Amino acid sequence: MGALLCSDDVHIPMKSHTSTFGGNPLACAAALASLEIIEREKLVERARILGEYFQEGLRAIQSQKIREVRGLGLMLGIELKEKAGPYVQQLMERGVIVLLAGATVIRFLPPLVITKEEIDLALSAVREVLA
Repeated sequence: MGALLCSDDVHIPMKSHTSTFGGNPLACAAALASLEIIEREKLVERARILGEYFQEGLRAIQSQKIREVRGLGLMLGIELKEKAGPYVQQLMERGVIVLLAGATVIRFLPPLVITKEEIDLALSAVREVLA
């Protein structure tokens, strides 16, 4: 299930964006169930609160390698003053799954159901790797 939003400046020719199984009853039921859980569990508010907690923890890390910490909700990034690839590898070896976002940014995209304890484990690993 997906959606696409764009301004009137973007022209997508008629019938050029299709899907074989898009919008089928099963996909629609799964999408509705997902939205119901997001609302019932207040996952958007949870992402805001835990994202602030995670971001504050990242900002508190004392490392000369960090240029900037930024993010929105639980979508977070640490921009380094050097290439981030080796640090991404070290974090993954410690069980923290992260991605690169360009050559110098470590990107965190945890699930909306992450716990404070799991965030603390990730922060500990980041502290260790960037020491």
